[in-house]
Amino acid sequence: MGNCYLCGQPAGIFRSRHAECVTKHEQGTTKMATLVTSAILDGSPVETLKSQLVDTARESYIDEGEITAYLIKGWEAAVEHFLEDSALDANEEKNLVSFIDRLKLSRDALDQNGAFSRVVKAGVIRDLLEGKVPNRIKIDQPLPFNFQKSEQLIWVFSNVDYLEDRAKTKYEGASHGVSIRIMKGLYYRVGAFKGEAVSRTERLHVDTGLLAVTTKHIYFSGPKKSLRVRHDNIVSFRPYSDGIAIVRDTATARPQIFITGDGWFIHNLLTNVTHIES
Repeated sequence: MGNCYLCGQPAGIFRSRHAECVTKHEQGTTKMATLVTSAILDGSPVETLKSQLVDTARESYIDEGEITAYLIKGWEAAVEHFLEDSALDANEEKNLVSFIDRLKLSRDALDQNGAFSRVVKAGVIRDLLEGKVPNRIKIDQPLPFNFQKSEQLIWVFSNVDYLEDRAKTKYEGASHGVSIRIMKGLYYRVGAFKGEAVSRTERLHVDTGLLAVTTKHIYFSGPKKSLRVRHDNIVSFRPYSDGIAIVRDTATARPQIFITGDGWFIHNLLTNVTHIES
């Protein structure tokens, strides 16, 4: 006779669990994440939350060592709730950060699914909209850019693919013509033509490197290509789900594409940076 792996009591022949124990366990896991999310949304005291989580864990056959995992899961759900409108106001950010600090949760653990990064990025966009220079990133090593004294670094993207659209022209329908013999040693060639010129645009991968956004410029640096573009020299943006294309203010400009992995953020970053420019 086997024992239930949840409650430890006899479960019957060839059985390893009680149906009611499984139901209670599943309901408990849902309740714990909901308790965390509600506490963050309401700004409830963490002491009350801790007590509720311990009681729920015991009632639902959940190991108390797993409580931290539910704290993270509930925090991620709160982030999703706050960012449903793609914006994060100051009070919402305060609740999220205060919860992290009070419970001493690891930033790395909170970012295992990208939730912490989303909070930081949403805060950057809010700072820009309010006319503030964001100061939310820390750089541990020198960057390969020669920043000007009048500008401040806002964000750095790594492993960015830089693509360019380039025109390729080739001739289609060309013919070598036919040689007709007129007399011995004399030929006349007719029908030769080079063909019709056909232009096509090809998107080429140029390089992969770092992309930095400052209060004045966009910088890119890779092993093969480096560039700097002033914000006021960009005439249009073309957003993608994983990046953005910019078009400069020149007669022959073609789109320059930067694949950052987060199209929403880079688009909002570049279109709103002008709010803090003089």
